[in-house]
Amino acid sequence: IEKSGIDFANTIYVYTTSDNRYSGGQKVVGLVPLSDAGDWEAYVRKTFPDAAISQNGDRKEAGLGQGMYVGWDKHLMIIINAFSQSADDLSPRLAQAKPMDAAAISAEIDAAFKTTAENAITSNKYFSKLEKEGNDISFFVNYEQLMGQMSGSIAEATSMSLSGDLWKDAAFIAGVNFVKGKITADMHYYLSENMKEIGTELGSANADKDMIDRLPTRNMDMMVAVHLSPKGIKELLEKLNLLGLVNMGLAAQGMSADGVLEAFTGDMAFMMNDFSLVSEDVVDTFMSQPVLHQAQKPNLTMTYVIKLNKKENFMKIVKLAEEMGLQKSGDGYIIPIDGKNSVHIMIGDQYVVASNKSENTKGFLDGKFKSEKKPEAVSATVAGHPWAFYFDVRLFFKEIDPAITTSVKDSLMIIESKKLLKDVSLTGGSFRDNAFEYKLDINFLNTEENSILSLMDYSMKMNEANKNPGE
Repeated sequence: IEKSGIDFANTIYVYTTSDNRYSGGQKVVGLVPLSDAGDWEAYVRKTFPDAAISQNGDRKEAGLGQGMYVGWDKHLMIIINAFSQSADDLSPRLAQAKPMDAAAISAEIDAAFKTTAENAITSNKYFSKLEKEGNDISFFVNYEQLMGQMSGSIAEATSMSLSGDLWKDAAFIAGVNFVKGKITADMHYYLSENMKEIGTELGSANADKDMIDRLPTRNMDMMVAVHLSPKGIKELLEKLNLLGLVNMGLAAQGMSADGVLEAFTGDMAFMMNDFSLVSEDVVDTFMSQPVLHQAQKPNLTMTYVIKLNKKENFMKIVKLAEEMGLQKSGDGYIIPIDGKNSVHIMIGDQYVVASNKSENTKGFLDGKFKSEKKPEAVSATVAGHPWAFYFDVRLFFKEIDPAITTSVKDSLMIIESKKLLKDVSLTGGSFRDNAFEYKLDINFLNTEENSILSLMDYSMKMNEANKNPGE
């Protein structure tokens, strides 16, 4: 492919637009710069010998099979998916794909080449900002367009209409870069002016530090900490014209949206510790005879906590849960999962905590874990953000024994996967300059090589494991 005439030192673009004529309801188009149109044509003739190349003005076109149709001039090749929805199926999701008419697809290629400046994505200020950053990969979602489609579907299904002002100029952008030892991504979700005040409210406070400090962080595999403003949620429901509907539903239970939202501060956290895979004997029946075999089962500790604002409001929710069968157990409650495992729930003055280990619920409320030495990820990564996610990949894989599987291929994949990543974090949620800001870091164990080289090496080893598991 290095002799295909494609300009690999340039930028390749792919975009999708909603179009129910196409398979999946989406038209997918790729823009590929060419360094030599002659080499590209020769590549097409050699690689796709059945392709019929036609001349269309100063441009050439060809159907490449496999649902692809291309057109190119001296400098640019445009490729488009050439499968349409079946006209016999009224449901786009269930539709069968079929090749599109050559004349129709040629017209789409022609339109793509003749995009006007007024209709070009370069007129979008957020996309232009993203392009100027010079990222390895740039990703843009036009939320105004996307939500316009969704609100139309919602209105059709529920007779509820949503104002287009809620999504006007809304967009999501992300810039991804491969650097030595890590992949980084900076993301921004821009709101409409109509939603700006809600964004300010939702992105104004960090997840509660005391709540995070109380969590049992020993052998921490994963942590999520969030502050979701109850006031912001109520304002969002009002904007979406859903508050009245929510109140109607809650009124039947003697509650209201205000009462429920005021029960919480909006702070919550989830933690997973001590993950491992264990083998256990399982007895199945085959031809009326018991058959003993081993199965892999995850073993882990999970803890979930919510911070309370008005405990008396929360206890109304608990009372409703009791009427629906929630079982009391000592000072708290219990939800049986199976013969060996249960979820234990305890309610304090400030927090409600649930865990599959009863000692974690009491330890959290008593502040037992606050004196534990916290992993650097908790103080340096999780704390200080409205939203935070941390996954210790190295620790997660540490307790997975490659020999636990009977498949040589699976064992090889586990061994190589253990060597790849250190951890993953996603933090942010602060609202600045009319946008929620987020940052993703994927850290590799090999800090001496560019992360894309590490990924390529990993992919080749996975491929080899699939080809030659016996070796």
